[in-house]
Amino acid sequence: MNIGQTGPRTRVGKKRSSLNALKHGLTARSRHALAEIAQQHGVPFDETLDEMNRHYQPADPVEKQLVLRIARCVWRLSLSAAMERRLMERCPNAHRPGTSYERILKYERLVDIHLHRALATLHRKRELDNAAPNKNNSQNETVCTPEPSVDPP
Repeated sequence: MNIGQTGPRTRVGKKRSSLNALKHGLTARSRHALAEIAQQHGVPFDETLDEMNRHYQPADPVEKQLVLRIARCVWRLSLSAAMERRLMERCPNAHRPGTSYERILKYERLVDIHLHRALATLHRKRELDNAAPNKNNSQNETVCTPEPSVDPP
């Protein structure tokens, strides 16, 4: 029986230990992990989200989720760029990029794909939303043509 190895007991200790396995944060999802990464690398997620919300001005819950996805992708690309800079500063004379650099590039490619999908989905949704009122109006409009007047016999 292991006495004294029960893990953290305080809220602060539990929060801190939840980041023990965090290596780079490119795949992080929890707000706590995102905040910790933003603090370490100087890339604030909340500012990115606010900027995306101001730019895209989501009109409904679906658009809000798409803008959130876009903000996450933009933030992760900014984070990977910051990590790439730090890695290059540490090894300025490296002849061949290491596995860390290759891993960053791999994540950048994946995030870029997700970003373009989210942007395309938002764009397509807005096109459909804009076309829907025009479609309904054209279906509801009936062309009234006067009937020819017929003289009674």
